[in-house]
Amino acid sequence: MYRPERILFALTIGAGAAAATSLAVIRTSQEIVIAADSRVTSLSSENSLPDMCKVRQTGNAIAAFVGLVSYSYSYDRRDRRAISFDAVGTVDAVLDEKGTLAAKAERIRATLGGQLGKVLGLSPRAVLDKLNGFVLGVAIAGEDEEEPVLKLHYVQFTLGRGGALVSDIFHCPGEACPHGVLRIVAPPTRDLDLPADGVLWARRYVQSQIDRDLPTIGGPLQLVRITHQGLNWIDLPLVCSK
Repeated sequence: MYRPERILFALTIGAGAAAATSLAVIRTSQEIVIAADSRVTSLSSENSLPDMCKVRQTGNAIAAFVGLVSYSYSYDRRDRRAISFDAVGTVDAVLDEKGTLAAKAERIRATLGGQLGKVLGLSPRAVLDKLNGFVLGVAIAGEDEEEPVLKLHYVQFTLGRGGALVSDIFHCPGEACPHGVLRIVAPPTRDLDLPADGVLWARRYVQSQIDRDLPTIGGPLQLVRITHQGLNWIDLPLVCSK
């Protein structure tokens, strides 16, 4: 058990927020397990968008998303101008570039931060209120070619006072997990014990959120396990196999 050494990151996303979703990530020195739902919801309406693969393999990394993964808004109907945001496409492009995962995480924070700043700066106050303070989280997991260490970098965007965009990045191993153990969950949970079976816990947690039948959490479960031997898809829905 890692109980004395655990660290918990809980993403506080309101269940009624349009950007809400479910994500569970566990990192130890032996494995990284990532589970997510498939639902994408709209900030401009109560309707859900088509399901999408939010646990994605690109290059030598896995990227998982929670929160505002895409957004479009027409802000001047007379001139028919619109703003749009696509976190998945941006992250895919950065991860396809050369460099370490840590360097790519920093580029992702800078690139998405600039895009989100423009999008949210032009969005109505009602849209910002729907975000409930949390905007987007991106977990990047994998191994660098020159170093056989399972790495997890988590980039997070939130809204500070006055609606200002705030970005943070957490590295594990590193300052985010001095004992090498890191867990990310959204919505938050009171279960603070790190389970012996990370795959079982991640699946049960995300599936329990899907089973709540909320408008912002749903679709098929996506589940992947990364070890030093490579990547293993455990639950691969059709939306992730295209």
